[in-house]
Amino acid sequence: MKKEELEKYIGELSPELQEKARHCKDMKELNDLLAENDVELSEDALEAVAGGCRTAKKCPKCGTEMEYFSVHGDYSGWRCTNCGYTC
Repeated sequence: MKKEELEKYIGELSPELQEKARHCKDMKELNDLLAENDVELSEDALEAVAGGCRTAKKCPKCGTEMEYFSVHGDYSGWRCTNCGYTC
């Protein structure tokens, strides 16, 4: 996770959460922190911070638009609303 990208998106968090977010070593840690505090970053923020598969919008299997999902902060990613493919 790049610090400069993170800083752009944590500005709306409380100062205490901003400080904790800056100490997260990876996206899982950040997701856990946010889940513990009932906070969700916008989809744009998650894409910018996480990179990788989260930038996908269309399913590589069937071409249907995918949706972002999170399960109690333990796992998050993209899911196809048509065929169920996840990444």
